[in-house]
Amino acid sequence: MVEQRVVKFSSQVGLRYASFETRLVAFVLDLIVLFSVLALFFAVAFFQVLLRSDFGDVDPPDAAYDLAAIILMAYLVFLPAYFLVLWAWRGQTVGQMAMAIKVVRRDGRPMGPARAAVRLGGLNFLPAIFVASLLALEAAGASEDALIALILVLLLAGLGLMAVQVVGFLIVPFDRERRALHDRLADTLVVEPK
Repeated sequence: MVEQRVVKFSSQVGLRYASFETRLVAFVLDLIVLFSVLALFFAVAFFQVLLRSDFGDVDPPDAAYDLAAIILMAYLVFLPAYFLVLWAWRGQTVGQMAMAIKVVRRDGRPMGPARAAVRLGGLNFLPAIFVASLLALEAAGASEDALIALILVLLLAGLGLMAVQVVGFLIVPFDRERRALHDRLADTLVVEPK
């Protein structure tokens, strides 16, 4: 019964499922946008360090490095917000806009903030766990060895999670609805609207 509804939705509204190649190009375009914004964060963070050191004439105060770290950590807030806001608002990231594809619920309606959060969580939740764990250990006064051990464990877990994500994305060409793992978790479709 679900198959009939999806097929009916697709032919009735005139939407086609986005191809694997189109989704991949959109993802690469999003990576370009995200790395460009990261470069801006780095430029702002370290330009203020450079200014506070009189362009290298004196050592900058520790507060300059602290501010640089805060500016760079703000990128960790920007990163999920990029996806959440754009998916909830338009159903498209910048890369998806460029490739004329859109993320919708299976019934064709916009996905909204809750599904956007589930879809993003299906993409990657490890950085949030990583940062929260490090902050908790730092606040608890954990030793340097404990922090290094945690970093190694989380990096290994991250590699495992990336493998799951790659496999989750590689199922797109073989799925009738061309859904990745995060699409299944959020019950969404990526379509090419006419």
